[in-house]
Amino acid sequence: SKLLVRIREDMKFLRSLSFILGFLFVASCATSDKDFSTASVSKHEEFEKVVKIEKIESEKVDEPEKKEVVKKTSKKSAKKTSKKSSKKPVKKKTKASKEKKAAEKKVEKKPEIVKAPKIKPHLPKLEDGEGFNGRRPLVEPFRVGEEVVLGISYFAVEAGKFTMQVKPMVQVNGKKSYHFRYIIKTSPLFAMFYSVDDIAETFVDYEDWVPYSYEIHVDESKQKRETRTFFDHKKLKATMWDKKKRPNKPLEERKIDWDILKYSQNVFSSAYYLRTFTLKVGKKLKVRVGHEGKNIEMTAEVLRKEKIYTDVGAFDTFVV
Repeated sequence: SKLLVRIREDMKFLRSLSFILGFLFVASCATSDKDFSTASVSKHEEFEKVVKIEKIESEKVDEPEKKEVVKKTSKKSAKKTSKKSSKKPVKKKTKASKEKKAAEKKVEKKPEIVKAPKIKPHLPKLEDGEGFNGRRPLVEPFRVGEEVVLGISYFAVEAGKFTMQVKPMVQVNGKKSYHFRYIIKTSPLFAMFYSVDDIAETFVDYEDWVPYSYEIHVDESKQKRETRTFFDHKKLKATMWDKKKRPNKPLEERKIDWDILKYSQNVFSSAYYLRTFTLKVGKKLKVRVGHEGKNIEMTAEVLRKEKIYTDVGAFDTFVV
């Protein structure tokens, strides 16, 4: 028992020492020039010419209230009209009409046959098509307003948060699109040594489920960076514009053009795209990904089911 107590004390000391050394290392990487300008990296005129992102206005239109018009009538005219309306012509039932009604009752109506909707093949063939009608999943896997927040720890201390959001739908070049956002932000304590406030956004076509573009906004202690990428799925071409600024260094710029494969995802849309598939333990999924001049065939394997426990409750999950 004394040995176990000694081991525990030694482990506590080692954890404390590693935590201090880690913070000293991060502090050595930090820069005193945290507020250098971002104006030189924020403009991307070429990207703005080919990509137009607009909000979708609500389709609901307030209809004017219909006011009932009531005609004023005198008591005498009202009595006359009520007497007239009360006298209704009485139809005499004949033998022919009775026979006709009896015949109509005998004829049984055939039940209407409802045709099942045609299921279109899912493309490309390398992907799993279970649960799809063409490129659309049969069950909508997302909802606007969804937010997943994950804690990032560094030596058992919370260093920041990683947030994934489903934002309201937008129009990209006139087409209805999903808007997914990723946020990485350091905690106030950790930001004293190295500050990170990064945002990545991607816009994905609602019908064909292919990404149009993604944007990366990097605001850190040692760098400011802005990246834009546009996927032209008609021409199967992609372009990336990248600008980076570091303290006391000239602006770094690069532009990459490359050919992409049909139905390619980007690194940010692929995480959400995996959720459109029907997940089962043992299933392997393949997805094409285009990134910075390269075309990658990403493989995802569903390993097992696992229950996780969080501050907001327990969840049944797949480990992929």
